[in-house]
Amino acid sequence: MKQPLKNKTVLVTRSENQAAELIAKLKILGARTVALPLIQTKAIHTQKLAERLKKQSYNWIIFTSPNAVKFFFEKIPPQKLHSKIAAVGTKTKEYLEQIGLKVDFVPTQFTAQQMAIEIPLNPNETVFIPRSNLAKNDMVELLENRGFKVETLAIYENSSISYTKKDLAKIFEQKIDYITFASGATVKSFIELGVAINHSKVICIGPSTAKIATQNNMEVAKIANPHTMEGLITAIINS
Repeated sequence: MKQPLKNKTVLVTRSENQAAELIAKLKILGARTVALPLIQTKAIHTQKLAERLKKQSYNWIIFTSPNAVKFFFEKIPPQKLHSKIAAVGTKTKEYLEQIGLKVDFVPTQFTAQQMAIEIPLNPNETVFIPRSNLAKNDMVELLENRGFKVETLAIYENSSISYTKKDLAKIFEQKIDYITFASGATVKSFIELGVAINHSKVICIGPSTAKIATQNNMEVAKIANPHTMEGLITAIINS
């Protein structure tokens, strides 16, 4: 097997429970990986979620990430869901299918904005979006501009992970060829560390993540296309 990333070091900033798959694939391609989880997640508003679903029936529920799926169904039994389901991205779709649910719609590009533009809603249909505490309102505003009623609820919380100067020095004293970011939250957490990027190439999973990086004076070498882990790996290889 070809190893296009042989002798290359990739910094993986995904949360610990999400990084394993990416790290395994990078190692197969010859890369040396360094894990620096920058985000940890936990469920919030679980009772409010249960009450919302008990009180209100929605025509559509939009899942924007595997985490949204995970924390939603930790509280809501899949068999109780009768809404149509939309998923931003193939990985989110796979998570839903693994628990026995049919996904009715996936946008052509795996972004919240494209979801809002393409989702085939009928007049007067209602939409519910379970999401993170850091989610932006771009998709909500686009859907509301199309005339649809949208409700959201933060069902999980992203929070930064702190590291000592000693921990960071140990990681960044070595040459790191690529730094990968799979969300805007990881970019912000990285900036909080106050670490110099030096000559590392910054690879982002999608345009919204890249936008936050560039707004914070990072030079983005590549944006994954499609906006998936596989796309991220391809972007590393081609950067």
